Amino acid sequence: MTTLVAGRGNLRLVPAIRVSPPRRRSAVSVIQQLELWADRRRERRSLLACSDGLLKDVGLSRADAVREAGKPFWVE
Repeated sequence: MTTLVAGRGNLRLVPAIRVSPPRRRSAVSVIQQLELWADRRRERRSLLACSDGLLKDVGLSRADAVREAGKPFWVE
């Protein structure tokens, strides 16, 4: 598709620029995002329930667990 454009005393055809609407997210990706957020929330809450010995086994301190559990679920 072309468009007629006037310029400096002459007319010329130039390609038309089509602006497409923003790409919509599919329902699947939205559901996957919600599942990811739910998993983060569940995992962060379970960190608080772990004993100090178990946290030490995985290389975390109690302060690390509290800091991680304090993050909002949408923050990685």
